[in-house]
Amino acid sequence: MIHTSSLIPLLRLGKLFNLPSDITQYIYFNIIHNSAQLIIDKWYSYINIHNTNLCYIANTIPILQGHTFFGDTITYYDLHDKKFNITLSICAKYIKPSISDKDWWRNFAQNGFNGLTFVNNDMDTTVQHNLFILTNIFECFQ
Repeated sequence: MIHTSSLIPLLRLGKLFNLPSDITQYIYFNIIHNSAQLIIDKWYSYINIHNTNLCYIANTIPILQGHTFFGDTITYYDLHDKKFNITLSICAKYIKPSISDKDWWRNFAQNGFNGLTFVNNDMDTTVQHNLFILTNIFECFQ
């Protein structure tokens, strides 16, 4: 929209002041470049907020390792951890599936679900809330 809304006034000014066409063209391309750069900056900021920052926050959660009943080693998150709960809440609020890596977030949710193996009290409110948010994140990418 900015291209057509600025082209007509620019052509009128060029005609009014007898500007050569190459100068008018240079001014128009500057307007287009600045508009495009503004769009790119806004998109980069959007990606930063809704993907990069969330991945950075999620990577601060300590990943634990344990063994299943069959002796297999698994990685998991502590579902009793309040920091994990806060991080999940932030991620669930700002995550955008259209710009996020589906496999990365599925793996993240799977590590969270793996924590169920090591939960003693599954009726704990923190555990229940974490499982609810993990389910929402996982379903986001189905």
